[in-house]
Parts: sequence; C-alpha cells; structure tokens
Amino acid sequence: MSTLRLFRTALLSALCAGSALALTPSLTVQQVAQAAQEGDAMFHKNGAYVWGSYLLKTYTEDIRLRVDSPEVDGIALGTPYERLRYASFLASFQDMALTPAQSVQLAGTLKNKLTFLVYTHSPRGVGEEEEQWQQAYHSGDVKPSANREHSYLDAYKAATLTVGGRTLQAQPQIDGPYRDQFTLPTGGADFRFLGVVQYTFDLTGLPAKGTATLRFSDSEGNRFSQTARLDQLK
Repeated sequence: MSTLRLFRTALLSALCAGSALALTPSLTVQQVAQAAQEGDAMFHKNGAYVWGSYLLKTYTEDIRLRVDSPEVDGIALGTPYERLRYASFLASFQDMALTPAQSVQLAGTLKNKLTFLVYTHSPRGVGEEEEQWQQAYHSGDVKPSANREHSYLDAYKAATLTVGGRTLQAQPQIDGPYRDQFTLPTGGADFRFLGVVQYTFDLTGLPAKGTATLRFSDSEGNRFSQTARLDQLK
C-alpha cells in the first residue's frame, strides 16, 4: 500500500486524533513498543491509518477538485514516533509485522528526524503534463530523473524549516508519480499524476518544543508555509 493511498484514506478519519504529548526526538524503549503496537492495532482494527493531529493541513479532500484547488492536497508531519507507528502499520499490512528488535533498530534511524510529507497532484491532466514536461526536458529547464518517470514532481526544490531561531534546509525525496482519476469541478473525470514530496530535517541540538515552520514551493512556483507546534505532537 502506498503512502499516498494511506493519506487519501486517512482524510476521512483525520479528525479521529488520539492524545498527543510533547515531541520526543529520541524514543525510549517503552515508546518504541507503544508506537509499534499502535500501528499494528490500526491495521487490525479497520485497515486504515489514522493521521490524527499529525495531519497539519488539508487542501483537497478525496479526489474531488475545486476551481481553486492547489496542487498540494495536504501536509502531514512525521515525528520519530509517528514514522515508527506508520512503519508498523505498513509492515502488518504486508503480513510482515515488525519484531521488537526491528522496531528498536528503526527507531534508531529516526532519532532527531522530523519529516514533512507533502501530498500532491499534477496541475494538469496526465496527457498535457507529459507533453509539457517533455518540452521542459528538451529545453533543459528540468533535469530528468533516472529512477522514476518524469513528471511535475521533478520541479520540487529544497524546502526550509525555521525552528529554535535557526533555519534548516532539506532536499525533496519523491514518492511517485502515480496516477488516479479525479472529479473535476464540471463533474467530468480526469487522470492526474500523484506524488508525495518528503522533506526530512535533523533537529539534533534544537529544541523539541515551540513552533517549526516549513516553507516550500510547488511545481509552478506557488509558495506554501506551514507551522506546526512541536509541543502538541508525540
């Protein structure tokens, strides 16, 4: 199951947030076990991943577009706790539940990491996108990716995060493109590219409370700013 589909399912249950505590950059053994248990329980309860308070902003619900719908569908925040919880959910979905040792090992790789997940769809239909981006590559405006199909996602650049009086920078990590059918404002249907743009920042030495503000631009240069309160997230 892709991260993108989990997001679209979660939009319907995003308000079902559990309790959230202060952000913990380095998980304790007890927190590791709890995060893994929560992810596994979500899968066995109803097969849906519930973002809860980790879903910071929703611009487009499900697959129905408005006239003024931006290409960004929503923004979620992955703390070490949430990322481990998600990994546990996905592992259980794939019938490969995480062992305690695997959970501890994964938690170690997530230490001090804060990941923003930007869920997007292409601003135009697949056919028009393919034609436009072919022209962009030939003109040298966009560098093609050797690891995935070319798309609007190649136009995403570095993002910044302002936290604790400092500004950090992170390069985009792309999951996609995928394709899905959207309902247009006119009622018609159109296939669009989809993708998740992830920005991961290292908070080592920075406060795990207060606010953190993400700033980035979409494929057409539209600017976005999203603030999260770290003391309201586990």
